[in-house]
Amino acid sequence: MRFSLVFSLALAIVAVIFALQNPQPMDVNLLFFKTSGSTALILILTFGFGILVGLLSTLPKQLRTRRKLKELQRTQDSSEDPSASSTFTAGSSSPSGEKSGSTS
Repeated sequence: MRFSLVFSLALAIVAVIFALQNPQPMDVNLLFFKTSGSTALILILTFGFGILVGLLSTLPKQLRTRRKLKELQRTQDSSEDPSASSTFTAGSSSPSGEKSGSTS
């Protein structure tokens, strides 16, 4: 996880440096929307929208994973039987009648 965080941060820094080195004015046409702005601003906004789209595209999978985890935890909690969870101390007999502990 640390590698991906460092990689993402480095990529963002490179994108900002690239954008800031291109201050020329630029026209943007999107369907019926027309605007003009600096290339740096357009690139940074485009990069930000790309990150937003990437995060939103992973959201459904994260929600499914969390729901499945909670369901499995509930299943595990309900399947645990309190009488079956008795512990055995060293030297006591195990359920099969064998002696637990070290042998000489």
